[in-house]
Amino acid sequence: MDRMTETHGGHRARLRQKVRDQGLEALAPHEIMEFLLYYAIPRQDVNALAHRLIERFGSVEAVLHAEVPELMQVEGMGRRNAEYLARVGEAASACAALTPEDRLPVTNFLEVFRYAATLARRLPPPCFVQICLDRELRVLYQRTLCPSRAWGEPATLREALSDVLSTGARNVILMEFVGRLNSVPEDYDLERAQAYAAALGAAECTLLDLLIVGDSGACSLRQMGRIPDHDLSARSCGLRERYLSAVGDGIAALKTDCIPTVTKEEEDAVAD
Repeated sequence: MDRMTETHGGHRARLRQKVRDQGLEALAPHEIMEFLLYYAIPRQDVNALAHRLIERFGSVEAVLHAEVPELMQVEGMGRRNAEYLARVGEAASACAALTPEDRLPVTNFLEVFRYAATLARRLPPPCFVQICLDRELRVLYQRTLCPSRAWGEPATLREALSDVLSTGARNVILMEFVGRLNSVPEDYDLERAQAYAAALGAAECTLLDLLIVGDSGACSLRQMGRIPDHDLSARSCGLRERYLSAVGDGIAALKTDCIPTVTKEEEDAVAD
């Protein structure tokens, strides 16, 4: 590692620590832009680009609501990075528009399973959904990211991570709807889940579960013990225990005969 790369890495580490300790509100506008750009441009110094964006548009909010062609006029902004910032802005706006009634809690596994059952009645398989949650496991944002089982490709995961960053999510639940296909996880699911859990950990977020949902049952990677935990704090460990608390020892292999029935009221309560 050369001195310049080491300097950039140290600056990124200090900025991430500042966010961890004090939150985004402690950052100057250009620092917020730097923090967001870290996940789009992982191995370059983005300080000058962050300053140029703020100087051009005037605020973080204006940058995130700018059109892609406008963003691309800023030196150093290619199409992919411009589209990334635009998606962050879209997700932030969608999260801000939610009412308290929209922010449903899914505090344990059975609530999540019922949530998945509701979605399964409305989403054509195969498809892949990410649910962003706050510290208390209230739903912040939900989006269908991929209309196939190939959910772990880089472009899809960049979109998923941009949603996490823009909503300030601290927990994520992934749901893969497979219809009549086997709901047992494949090696692809296990490998990509571990990689995404590591990426989320760097963003101060936890991958709580990957739930593979089929017509005849479901499988939880969390229940299988196949999701690595990067946050071992007492709070996070307690949250994961609470998540699994309703499962019980008798469901260790997640033997589920069928997707549970949900009422019309429950179905209406789940946000698109």
